[in-house]
Amino acid sequence: MKAFNVCLTAALAVTLLAPSFALAKGPLTNLRIIVEDDDGEPIGRASIILSRLSKDKKKKKGASLQLKTSHRGTAPLPPLEQGFYLVQVISDGFQTHGETIELNEVEQTHTIALKPPKKQFSVHTSK
Repeated sequence: MKAFNVCLTAALAVTLLAPSFALAKGPLTNLRIIVEDDDGEPIGRASIILSRLSKDKKKKKGASLQLKTSHRGTAPLPPLEQGFYLVQVISDGFQTHGETIELNEVEQTHTIALKPPKKQFSVHTSK
């Protein structure tokens, strides 16, 4: 049932946001994002936020695409206009990941390896 809900949510997000991406003026890329841990194991239910950036990579353009990965660590994406994108990935038990990627081919796969959280230190703890 959970896998069905994830697929339904992803399909709904793609369906609702696809019209805004259909107005693309340039070449498109079929992007596949894979989210895994340091050992290469897929991370399911990770949140992915994908935002188009301006050519100077300083400003976001348009609405962001938000979806979750399946149990295989992948998320369905509509064809995207080529250019620069900010990719953010958030998942319980891992550091938040963010980076800028460039889409410049017809088919691209981008793998993101999430790291476990770092140990936190505080001056308020007693010895």
